Amino acid sequence: MNPVLNLPVAKELSGGQPYMSESSVPSADTRTLIILAFSATAGVLVEFYDFAIFGFAVASAFPAIFFPKLPPTQALVFSYLAYAAGHPARLLGAFIFGHFGDRSGRKFAFLINIVVVGASTCLTGLLPGYATIGIAAPILLVLLRIIQGIGVGGEFGGATSLLAEFGAKRRSRAFWMSLANLGLALGIMAASGMFLLLRKSFATTGWRVAMLFSAIIVIPALVALYKLADSPLFEQLKHREQLARLPSFDVFRKHAGSIFLLATVAAFQNLDTVVTGAFIVSFMHLAGIPLATAAIIIFLSRFADVTGVLLSGPLADIFKRRRLAYFAIGATLLVSYPFALAIVGRHVVLVAILMCLIVLFGMGLLHGLVPIITSETFPTRFRYSGTGISYGLSGILAGMIAPPLLARLIGQDVAHHWHYLPLAYAVYGAAAMLALLFIRETRDIKLEDLDTSET
Repeated sequence: MNPVLNLPVAKELSGGQPYMSESSVPSADTRTLIILAFSATAGVLVEFYDFAIFGFAVASAFPAIFFPKLPPTQALVFSYLAYAAGHPARLLGAFIFGHFGDRSGRKFAFLINIVVVGASTCLTGLLPGYATIGIAAPILLVLLRIIQGIGVGGEFGGATSLLAEFGAKRRSRAFWMSLANLGLALGIMAASGMFLLLRKSFATTGWRVAMLFSAIIVIPALVALYKLADSPLFEQLKHREQLARLPSFDVFRKHAGSIFLLATVAAFQNLDTVVTGAFIVSFMHLAGIPLATAAIIIFLSRFADVTGVLLSGPLADIFKRRRLAYFAIGATLLVSYPFALAIVGRHVVLVAILMCLIVLFGMGLLHGLVPIITSETFPTRFRYSGTGISYGLSGILAGMIAPPLLARLIGQDVAHHWHYLPLAYAVYGAAAMLALLFIRETRDIKLEDLDTSET
């Protein structure tokens, strides 16, 4: 028997309606959680591999291929605007898949969004450039980016909800919940490795190879996810017919404040993700650091991201969630200034060290922490939509705004305008720290109690 499907037999109400009492909700065994973590990680890995490859292509290939008639700075800005289009699309995807995830089940929504991401990325890899089809090329590029973003928008809520609800009664539940974003870290690492492997041809044809490769890695992810079942907490609400009718909209009526506060905190993590995963390519190039060297530094820093995710869960089980978030944000702010200076000074070894630190704190620790604090904020009937919408909104606040704005402010003159980079970290960091003041500590909260307070 598939351990993920090994749920208790439901009792019946006097009217014949099955339900599971709160005490009957099982605690998943370790083998079940390992299978679940692998499946969720595989799905998220595929989606963020695709999303990151697009970011690398934006910084190195797309200005010349899709915007060749524009001056260099404008071409780069328009490329980042195409990249930015994926972030409001992620919010739309969070609404769409949040509805189906909280109504039809986590598994169904999770499978569909992976198919959407894989298909749109492959089509982008086959898309002709401006020289072949003219203005239709950048238009189709943006359209495919929007479709890709819609698919990616559903992954966070799905992975987070499944791991939170299956691990709800585990003493180390923060560790299991943190793994919701391990696939994100591994996906960006895989994309960085592909970028490094194809660095000599990436700006011409290599990016197409990297995008088409997603068609291969999406298959095992779909097979793994197909074996998943919905969580006991979700099944309990489903049997009691207590699911929200329009969860993606209803969640705003009851939890609008939490959504915006959590999005502000996650926006800082998203800022660090888009800066160190995409914008830094052009920033290093304009500072005089060769593309091959930048690719190696980015790839090495991905190990820091994975390390941070793996540390975040155990640390969150020991320390308070908010205290760990304050530390991660503060440490990132301290590193951002010397990091930008080291790039301008072309101190390659120092750049590599500081890049690993800024990714460890700003991405890794927060990558693991954001699924924990979001999933512990929303009840089961809104968990998929609430967590997904919060994270999708954070993408707009950071991923949509920061890269094109930084490209415009810094332009081609990195030597004189480099200070805008740490300034962006300071603005987003201050906002995140302020938002944390109004978010309740969730370490000692039981997920079942969140459901009780909703009824």
